[in-house]
Amino acid sequence: MIRLALGLALILAVAAPASAQVQADTAPERFDAADTNDDGKVDRGEYGNFVEELVLLYDADSDDRLSRSEVASARDPSKFDKIDANKDEYLTSAEITVYSDNDFAAMDANQDGSIDRDEAARSK
Repeated sequence: MIRLALGLALILAVAAPASAQVQADTAPERFDAADTNDDGKVDRGEYGNFVEELVLLYDADSDDRLSRSEVASARDPSKFDKIDANKDEYLTSAEITVYSDNDFAAMDANQDGSIDRDEAARSK
């Protein structure tokens, strides 16, 4: 669940729609926070962990799902409808994982399994 939560949080806090992803230029501290081993890249595990941590921060009632009101203060709450695949007004870990996987794949332009600062900047 933590990994799932981080996925949503990162998506809501950092990423733009899948075609316009992480905005590293405007938020380098987020990239640095996700790059836990300080190698200048964010791999899928780091990305997932970062998103999970953010989701945990938004899950105010600790019910393992996010309501629209819980993400109202997110950087881009408009992604809620895109992530809420079953349109039940809650974001579940499964929905977050699917979106997170697609989001990461779109940002990883060279498909090497990680996102570097250049890829993050290009995906704005």
